[in-house]
Amino acid sequence: MKTLLYSVLAFTIGTSALAKEFERFDGQFYNGQHYPLVDNIEWGEQDKELPHMEFHIHSKGKQVDVAVVPGDKGGKPVFYIMYDLKFRNERICRHILAPAQFKEGTKVYAYRDNSDPDYDNIYFYSFPWVKGKGKNVADYTMPNYERCTDEHASNMPEGKGTAPLATPAPAAPAALPEKPRAPASEGLPPREGGGVPIDYDNTAVPFSF
Repeated sequence: MKTLLYSVLAFTIGTSALAKEFERFDGQFYNGQHYPLVDNIEWGEQDKELPHMEFHIHSKGKQVDVAVVPGDKGGKPVFYIMYDLKFRNERICRHILAPAQFKEGTKVYAYRDNSDPDYDNIYFYSFPWVKGKGKNVADYTMPNYERCTDEHASNMPEGKGTAPLATPAPAAPAALPEKPRAPASEGLPPREGGGVPIDYDNTAVPFSF
């Protein structure tokens, strides 16, 4: 009888623990709600600039707003993210790896371009946008970051406050100087991508973790 009781309790606890699925922004349904696909992509080294992040939000019919705050988690630079789904009064908090220069407290320059027919694009830079790089890009005011209360929330640590939000202004990008190349006599191939440090992965990153 005790064995049966323990089995029932274990099943009940296990079922309740898995009652709510972990929502990912991958264009699927979770817990009866649709979560649009959001691609988080790191770019910039090919232009010899400090890298920036682009969020491709595949939700043309219903606008999704995003707030990011640079921080540190486990010794790695991260963006603490709040996705604001105002069309159904829901906020989801996650975090992703960020380009190396986004240390805690770094100013964030945000821009939005809704001209693509398939997705809206939000850009996050550590320096102002260079005029002429995009015809439809406009300054983007992020919503205030608010901690989320759902069981899967990945919140910015309490007491950290929020990073100062920069007011975009015309300026040149913070390009890094070219590093000296190794002499040909050493037999080392020239480094691609200019002088940007390579202590990060310049690739698409997971949409959440």
